[in-house]
Amino acid sequence: MSAAHLAIGLVGQVCAGKSAAAEAFCKRGAALYEADKEVHGLYARKDVKADVRKLFGAGVFDAQGEVDRKKLGALVFGDEAKLKALTEQIVFPRTGEILQERLEAFRKGTLPGDPRVLLIDAPTLFEAGREGWCDRIVFVAAPRERRERWAKERRGWAQGELAKREARMQDEALKRAGCQAVLENDGTLEDLDRKVSKLWDEWVQ
Repeated sequence: MSAAHLAIGLVGQVCAGKSAAAEAFCKRGAALYEADKEVHGLYARKDVKADVRKLFGAGVFDAQGEVDRKKLGALVFGDEAKLKALTEQIVFPRTGEILQERLEAFRKGTLPGDPRVLLIDAPTLFEAGREGWCDRIVFVAAPRERRERWAKERRGWAQGELAKREARMQDEALKRAGCQAVLENDGTLEDLDRKVSKLWDEWVQ
């Protein structure tokens, strides 16, 4: 695979530091596709709002008629059937279209700046069945205690929310087996940066 157009998937444990890893890749010239950002943008679309209201009711909307992501998240992550409906009927089909367009432009060299690497930061890459869209995939992991602390400090999650979210995702061992590298985020940001640098040198240079 030519390093001129290398699509790298980025997955990992919840609250393990994928954003920090993404920053390290982007610092070296990677273009970023950020799935969570794309999903956030979806909820502003009229067709998506209509589907959300149809599936989950008016209770997940705020006073301005916008989707309240916190209310929606609290609802679906507590009910496997509702989560499946959200992802399979609303999120995955639409983000798939967006990612396909981005990948096509990337392969053709028509993305701004014609980057050598497209980093696909997509926590549910495996759940959506899109691991085959990437040339390589990196798994980011961190100690449980650290992830629990970050979940509380950075996302305001209550005790047990991290475990609940992880339980709704594909088995971690299966994901690791489908990745070509694991970044253990168990040190400083500088340590993580050095690990990304090593991967970059091996895969891109």
